[in-house]
Amino acid sequence: MPGADDCWTDHRLLISRLNFKTQRPPRRTPDSIPHRRFDCDKLRNPQLAQNFREACERHLVDPVDQASVEDHWTTLRDAMTRAAEETIGFVSKKNQDWFEENDGTISLLIEVKRQTRLILENQPTAENKRTHKQAVADCQRGIREVQNTWWQRKAADIQNYADQRDLRRFYAATKEVFGSTRSSVGGLKDVDGATTITDSKGILSRWKSHFENLLNDQANTPNDLIRMTPQYPVRHWMSLPPSIQDFDKAIKCMKPGKAPGPDNIPLELLTHGGPELRNHTPTIDLQFRMDGGVFNLAQLRAKTKTTKTLLREMQYADDNATPGQTAEDLQRTATIYNTVYERFGMQVNTDKTKVLIQHPPGQILPNINTTINEHTLEEVDQFSYLGSILTFTPTCKKDVENRIRAAHSAYGRLSCHVFNNHALTMATKIMVFQAIVLSTLLYACQTWTLYRSDIQSLECFQQYKLRQILKIPWECHATNVAVLNQASVTSVEATIIHHRLRWAGHVQRMEPFRLPKIMLYCELANGTRPRGAPKLRYKDQLKRTLALTNIDPSSWEQTARDRATWRRAVHHGTTAFEEKRKENEEAKRRRRRERQEQPRPPPTLPCELCPRLFHHRLGLLSHIRHKHPPRR
Repeated sequence: MPGADDCWTDHRLLISRLNFKTQRPPRRTPDSIPHRRFDCDKLRNPQLAQNFREACERHLVDPVDQASVEDHWTTLRDAMTRAAEETIGFVSKKNQDWFEENDGTISLLIEVKRQTRLILENQPTAENKRTHKQAVADCQRGIREVQNTWWQRKAADIQNYADQRDLRRFYAATKEVFGSTRSSVGGLKDVDGATTITDSKGILSRWKSHFENLLNDQANTPNDLIRMTPQYPVRHWMSLPPSIQDFDKAIKCMKPGKAPGPDNIPLELLTHGGPELRNHTPTIDLQFRMDGGVFNLAQLRAKTKTTKTLLREMQYADDNATPGQTAEDLQRTATIYNTVYERFGMQVNTDKTKVLIQHPPGQILPNINTTINEHTLEEVDQFSYLGSILTFTPTCKKDVENRIRAAHSAYGRLSCHVFNNHALTMATKIMVFQAIVLSTLLYACQTWTLYRSDIQSLECFQQYKLRQILKIPWECHATNVAVLNQASVTSVEATIIHHRLRWAGHVQRMEPFRLPKIMLYCELANGTRPRGAPKLRYKDQLKRTLALTNIDPSSWEQTARDRATWRRAVHHGTTAFEEKRKENEEAKRRRRRERQEQPRPPPTLPCELCPRLFHHRLGLLSHIRHKHPPRR
């Protein structure tokens, strides 16, 4: 049996009895058969793109003058489909694994090993045995090199996508590395909220009834409300048919890689179709000031040169975060939003709407009991919004803990395939760790306001995982600097500083009306900060970061206006910070050793109840408490 030899076992299959049971494939209606996807990535090749345009010109025919719009579109769709089938073809579904992608190379290695095995069986000599043993070793080494090269290439691609902020390709490559996941259908609550539906038909029926009630709700919008709503002037030019220039502009504004519609015509076919194809196509108060520097907060006390704005809502898609300064403001805002939504035929999901209270320094506010339609909204201590954890305290501790849990999960999913795989080299494992695990750990770290305890938690995770990968036990007493040097990895603190400075320069180059830049230069119009040691602000941490990287805080804005100059300054500053941090760690360790090596003076504090002597009063009190407790 060839398969047994491929597994390097001495068992040989002589007789086998198999029982096959065939199953009829499920029937599919024409509407349920999925469309095959065109391989649009081939259109990046200029020659293939030119061939596609020429094929479109061949298949396009002039429609009849009296033809309808549907006939025009049918002609265009058929021409693009036939041209795409001839030139670029369809995407072949294959397992994105190192073994499948290198099937030819691995097959050659296995075939050489099989031939030597057959020769050994026919002529069992010592020379043939040595040849077969060498062929087995070469096969194992070759397969390990193929696997190692594949993982290195994947890690380099993922790291490149992360550096370029190409999130679409980053998540697609990460999904390929993690492998396929088993999809499971969870239970669904019935209308009464007490019964749980588990069967597939019942779940589909429940979703059908839910959307029928949600989308077919009759909106009784009063006419006076429509008249009171501010109306924009009528733009008659929008009723005109779109021109070729409008069509080209709309195509350029769309991003590639989007899912095609029911006609299975992706955007790339329209983009590369050529001119012939296009011719056939039918509240919180904020005050800010941009001049004077971001760290000059005294300028915000001016009454004439500051600009005030209101932050009423932070809406993203169908999610809306509404801030308020008092309980009355929040209740009034929630009532207004709910009234407007209802008058336009929409509803607020009160079960998913939460209230988060951020208490003033040194105060604990009572529950405010915000209601919508006589339904009291739940008050929570933390809430997940757009991938970040918002808490009642203005710190990032919970967000850091959440990222550490996500990084643990990412590491665990890759343990068997990468980190515990003996066929991969240590450099490949480190590359995958940096590209996937560290990217998951430091997601959105450029906006964090961190304390020393948070940085220590992140560095503890990095050190723990690196020591697992490098097989460094605790008995070795290896320092953190030695572990980073052995892995050739930058510390978490230096990486966060690099991302923070890059983000600050990007915000500085934004237009003055952009909300991120306004938030960087503003402060709350109402309220004061407590004395002593108030909570750390993002501005405070940015100023410290600039000082740590040898960048002048008074002139960093002028440097950040030029993107290349700012990147160069950030790179040099981060490198200098990392070197200085390592030197400080080594000096601290050296001083600690010197203190330990110095001879200790003899103890001078005696115990009154026994002849024992102690060096410090703390040790004496602990001895008395444990060895001579008072009698009751």
